[in-house]
Amino acid sequence: MWARVTVPTVIVVGGAAIVAGAVAVGPSGPADAGDLCRDAATSRLEGRGHTDIELARSLQQVEADGAQRVSGTVTFVDGAGATHHAEVRCVIRVDGDQATLASVRFFD
Repeated sequence: MWARVTVPTVIVVGGAAIVAGAVAVGPSGPADAGDLCRDAATSRLEGRGHTDIELARSLQQVEADGAQRVSGTVTFVDGAGATHHAEVRCVIRVDGDQATLASVRFFD
């Protein structure tokens, strides 16, 4: 009798855990491209001596020519204390499960 209750419960709980794990991981491609772009843009601006760097929380991502094209807005303060607003655009090349930054550019 206990097997009639225990076995279905274990199956349901195990299935729920698998689904929850898959949802938590989510798709890796676009998130990785966005993270690469965000990290590269921040690093490039910090390397130029800029501070108070704020990138858009939501970056636009599209696939074109076998690459992820990521874009969004960025605000930063330069060495003289002036605040700037710019557009950041990155190209991320994906080869299998390896994503590589091809370029990061800023536009006024």
